[in-house]
Amino acid sequence: MGLLEKAGQIESGKPSVDKPEIVEPESVKEASEPIAQPDPVKTKKEKRSRRKKTRKPRERKVRAPKVLPEDSELASPTQFRIKKYSDFLVSWGWTIPLVGFTAWGNDFQPTIFVLAGMGLIAFNLGFMAYTTGRTTGNWITRTIYVNTKGEKPHQSYIFLKGMTFPLVILGIIAILTATATGLAENAGRIQLALGLFFLLPPLLDYLFYRFKSDDLGLWDTLYGGVWLVKTAKTAESKGWLKRLEQLGDYTEAQGWLSDSDSKESSD
Repeated sequence: MGLLEKAGQIESGKPSVDKPEIVEPESVKEASEPIAQPDPVKTKKEKRSRRKKTRKPRERKVRAPKVLPEDSELASPTQFRIKKYSDFLVSWGWTIPLVGFTAWGNDFQPTIFVLAGMGLIAFNLGFMAYTTGRTTGNWITRTIYVNTKGEKPHQSYIFLKGMTFPLVILGIIAILTATATGLAENAGRIQLALGLFFLLPPLLDYLFYRFKSDDLGLWDTLYGGVWLVKTAKTAESKGWLKRLEQLGDYTEAQGWLSDSDSKESSD
């Protein structure tokens, strides 16, 4: 029977055994599908470079020119001198008799003079500058300091402005002490450096006034432009401020607050 069946299959042209189905492996099926790749990790340098590119350029602030406000008038040379000498006498005038008494005899005790002098300095350059924005010399000459905005500068400006005299004195004393000690010694070199350090701000202030075209000193320039201008009499002043106003009346009655000096200098 087996031979007959094989012969019949040969005659009909059909294969005796069916072809086996080819089964694709799972690894091939999975490879045919696209594999999602992870996002590339950004390095620190790439992040920084992108941040730099995204930053917008900073707009440069245009500095306003240092000019006197339109509604202000510069003080006359006489007002400037009277204010300078008045503030010196109030703040540092006590040093003159102190030096004289100390040179007169060794039994003199300067403690009271020094304490009183420190009180005058604190009053004129500290308290007056903080409360009124003016020193005693400003009240006597009816002047005031203003900046480019027409406002009073910070009270530290008046304090630094009034420290010219002690800086010069300390600088000279330090330099003289250094020469006496000898520059070959470390102490002498340190004293010389301190003397030059004390003298530097007054020297720069003088050079600024002397050579700058805007007639502004060191502290005037650092505070953005400050000028000494005229001011009117304040009717609201009371007590001891009213007495300072009366000193202003006296200087005005003497003709010291007139514009004659400024006119002559302009001619």
